[in-house]
Amino acid sequence: MKTLLLDDILTTMNVQPNEKQKGVRIFHVTHDRFDIDNHTVYFHLTNKNVPIDSIVNYENVFIVTDSPFPSIEKLKSEQIIMVDDLKKAFFKFTYYYRHLFNIPVVAITGTCGKSTTKEMLKHILEETHNVQATISSKNADYYNLPYLMGIDEDTDVAVFETAVAAKGDMEVACKYFYPTIGVMTMIDVDHTDKFSIFDDYINEKAKIMEGLGFEGTLLLNTDDPYLSALNTSKYKGSIVSFGKSDDADIRIKEIHYDVSGMNFSFLTKEREFNGYIPGLGESNVYNAVAALAVADVLGIDLHYAIKRLSSYQHMKSHFQIIKGRNQITLVDDTWKSNPASLRKGLESLCSIAKPSQRKIVVLGRMASLGKYANEQYTKAGYLLGHLGIDVLITKGSIAKDLANPAIRGGMDPNNVYHFSEANEIKNFFDTFLKPSDIVYFKTGGNQSDFEDIIDYLK
Repeated sequence: MKTLLLDDILTTMNVQPNEKQKGVRIFHVTHDRFDIDNHTVYFHLTNKNVPIDSIVNYENVFIVTDSPFPSIEKLKSEQIIMVDDLKKAFFKFTYYYRHLFNIPVVAITGTCGKSTTKEMLKHILEETHNVQATISSKNADYYNLPYLMGIDEDTDVAVFETAVAAKGDMEVACKYFYPTIGVMTMIDVDHTDKFSIFDDYINEKAKIMEGLGFEGTLLLNTDDPYLSALNTSKYKGSIVSFGKSDDADIRIKEIHYDVSGMNFSFLTKEREFNGYIPGLGESNVYNAVAALAVADVLGIDLHYAIKRLSSYQHMKSHFQIIKGRNQITLVDDTWKSNPASLRKGLESLCSIAKPSQRKIVVLGRMASLGKYANEQYTKAGYLLGHLGIDVLITKGSIAKDLANPAIRGGMDPNNVYHFSEANEIKNFFDTFLKPSDIVYFKTGGNQSDFEDIIDYLK
């Protein structure tokens, strides 16, 4: 965080500082009551008690609030910054802090691919740039302020995921980061338990255009049917499309599976490039091309960016290939499960499996589908049969709903199993697995149970 003066913070919130508040340096701004330290401005955004007994032990702690709180009399009057509208004051501060820095800020959204695209772009940039970025897949609203405050005078570029789990999420995220470049990876059913109709979910994602101020650069996956149909008539900035489509600005020409990664080629600005990305799956190539497209917008030489990507370390539990005992192959794809990521994972599994290998899938529930759950479980079950999955194992009462549609889709009912506990699956595998089997794991539920099973089979 850049060191600030308290009177500058107050002024941006339209609060007149008094003499005791002038000239005080602020090293930390937070909305987490357990994150208070010396020289801190704390925004009391929740209804939880202000930790008065801790605050009195620190120097120069100031609380921004719009209402009195218990034991407020224990603090000095200059420590209390009373405002009429706390959220309005808070977002005046985020606007002020973000605009202290004239740097490119990349916001990445989509149902799948956000974290991987972000990590790929970060990897391309971090050798030559000081990058502030989302950590792993931690993209909930709680983290936005710490990510914003991580920008300082040394930051060259920021790369953030802007997730959507409920109405208003995109708008709020952009009120922290004010992005200059936006990326939309793909759209499908996920977190739709908070949206009454699917169009509302799409429209919330599309608010990234508004967050960009309808200018700057927006990158869209033109192969995605929802994104290709997106109304961009109000957008006045640059739109860069990527995908296999002939009219894509960055056109993916060829994709080939390698032993542990993907070879691909793409055409842009009448130039053809060849690349390699560690990690398997066609979606991996789309994420790589999106990251390369942003790097190009940022002025990074594409040959350099492609070379950097070849050393990228794939994220844990994102279609991660693991050598199992007794010559079995494990695929850990347990980072998340929604219809799109499950479909892409199963397709990738079928692409890498040898004819001699039994394709065994172990599935937990898909998360946050709301009223779309029954439809999506039915589709996923039929997909298992259509793809020729040899063995289905479900864990948990919700995942069991995959079984019947899988059988109707063509799976042998004698090869469909259900278990409630991780130990049951481990005991089953002790006698069931054969050398050369490939076992794929996917869940949006209790990941620790799946980790336990995978560790057991290593």
